[in-house]
Amino acid sequence: MHLRHLHLPSLTPYTHASHLQALLVRHHLDHKALPTPLRLSTPPPPPTLLTFQTHPTYTCGRREISTITPEQIAHLRAGGTAEFHPALRGGQTTYHGPGQLTGYVILALDAHGLKPASFVRFLESSVIAACARYGVAGFTTENPGVWTSEVEKIASVGLHLRRNIASHGVGLNVNTDLKWFERIVACGLVGKRATSLEREGVLEVSVEDVAEVLARCMAEGLENVDAVKEITEEEVLSL
Repeated sequence: MHLRHLHLPSLTPYTHASHLQALLVRHHLDHKALPTPLRLSTPPPPPTLLTFQTHPTYTCGRREISTITPEQIAHLRAGGTAEFHPALRGGQTTYHGPGQLTGYVILALDAHGLKPASFVRFLESSVIAACARYGVAGFTTENPGVWTSEVEKIASVGLHLRRNIASHGVGLNVNTDLKWFERIVACGLVGKRATSLEREGVLEVSVEDVAEVLARCMAEGLENVDAVKEITEEEVLSL
């Protein structure tokens, strides 16, 4: 089985990337809904990694949306220079934008011997492996995500599950303008700050390059996956 990888090459509206993710999730759910004889005789959809950069955007998790105030949302929108969107993932408010590799992983957990907790570990270990390719040592703590020190976080992790289909994934800072994180308490962790590959000394590397590395690291860490297959946006839109 291949890990399909779709990288969107230019700045992508958050809503468009979310639409592509929803199509991929629906493809998995439609397979699950097939009558049992047909489902057993029809190959399930392969896992997909959707990677992109978006315009400056703040998102909040599904449990936080009922508590965030209009004033807070206005503050995050920064006079119209950033967007704000609720997300189905868990977790609290975080930032996505230029220079950050956002990676949505859409797959059926049971097809890869995963449970929710081990899926989170898979996401984190994939990011750690990708960072290591650039000489940056990442690690996990009692807090979610990947860290380069006890106070510096280089990648956030969030997921959504529906009928054992996972979506959302990781946000890995490559050469992000970290000032955007100053408008939030990232992921609700007081006293912590964001870092990036660039801040850690990795210069002249593109988000596209890191996306390819992350895809290979994920394929190496997924049970029943032996390679990465690049796909086009048109292939997703035709599902």
